[in-house]
Amino acid sequence: MISYQEGLKIVLEHINTLEIQEKPPMDCIGQVLAEDINSDYSLPLTDSSGPDGYAVRAEDITGAGKNTPAILDIIEIVRAGVMPKNKVTAGTAIRIMTGSIVPEGADCVVRFEDTDEPSNKSGPNADNPTKVKIYVEQKPGTNVNKAGKNVKKGTLILKRGSLIGLAQLSVLTTIGKTKIKVHRRPVIAVISTGDELIKPGQPLSPGKAYDCNTETVKALISHYGGIPKICGLARDTKESLLATIRKGLSADAIITSGGVSKGDYDLVRLILEKAGEVFLAGINMGPGASFAFGEYHVQSKGKTRTVPVFGLSGPPAGCMINFETMVRPALLKMLGFPNTEHPIVEAIAEDAVPEKRQMAIVNWTDLRQVNNQYRVRFNIISEKGPLYAMANANSMAIIPVGEEVKAGDKVQVMPLDW
Repeated sequence: MISYQEGLKIVLEHINTLEIQEKPPMDCIGQVLAEDINSDYSLPLTDSSGPDGYAVRAEDITGAGKNTPAILDIIEIVRAGVMPKNKVTAGTAIRIMTGSIVPEGADCVVRFEDTDEPSNKSGPNADNPTKVKIYVEQKPGTNVNKAGKNVKKGTLILKRGSLIGLAQLSVLTTIGKTKIKVHRRPVIAVISTGDELIKPGQPLSPGKAYDCNTETVKALISHYGGIPKICGLARDTKESLLATIRKGLSADAIITSGGVSKGDYDLVRLILEKAGEVFLAGINMGPGASFAFGEYHVQSKGKTRTVPVFGLSGPPAGCMINFETMVRPALLKMLGFPNTEHPIVEAIAEDAVPEKRQMAIVNWTDLRQVNNQYRVRFNIISEKGPLYAMANANSMAIIPVGEEVKAGDKVQVMPLDW
């Protein structure tokens, strides 16, 4: 068996980034941008008011104070979206609302709070004032958002390869984008295999096990941006497995769990060898050593289309580890992410893993930040068993072949965002 790093290299060599589609930004949340986005406008287009207040000339309020207010004539009220009709001249002010165009002649905006505006009003000023007392002096430019302050025309806003989230959606809408180009989400077929599997809710009898991998793999695909397609349970016969795999051949990839070890009824690799090609059969890492990767060849209209097939381990821990270390990077590449490497942090081990093994070992770990330093606990599996460890871990660590961990050692840990 080869290392998981070597195996991952083989996987990524056979995975392609999916084609580009153009859609409204709202429909692209969680997808990866396939183009650079530049602003078509300078925003704001004109000088605009930051607060609600009065647009004035700074020279008209020089020396203004609480006991020596500057008194100006109000000549207009301007709200956002409406062009001012008048010019601010000596001794005048224009009542202006947040986001409104600063009228010609004005060079600063005085907040309502710095005038005789009633402090307890809600909505319009019922007094309909014709004059305003201003209690502060200001420099030119105060409370004025200059044209292009937020963004200048032609500025690169988002680079190709950016993930579209809520902040990106807000920015794209702000600059008026109605369509953007993103990479398509992959559709991934999900198959669990094994005569022993039953659906949750049915009585559990000796020799049987609940099929947890279908729901787990489905959730992980969705979590990382794919679209799961559930093809059902395949029993331990060639006919059942082949029929179930054929249900998933329209997908961009197929994920099976179970049936990839060396038993008489482990048939995934056998089916792949006959209908396509196996590139990888086993990795030197546990849990999850029984992992396979290959391609199923689909003949259509004289052409051959290849469908990647990931054969994950059957036990839940191995299945999840296989997904996080081998499938996750492949999904990210399909989605167009420029970087598919798993985030890693350096942490101080709080306990020991003294055994030196001939296989890389994956530990479910508890990662915490203490005084700006990461610390990690390895032996949570010993407390209440492997299922407890999986349920309470927030990270995992891969201990390389032949190495051990001592308390106080610096180790590499993979945070999990499940």
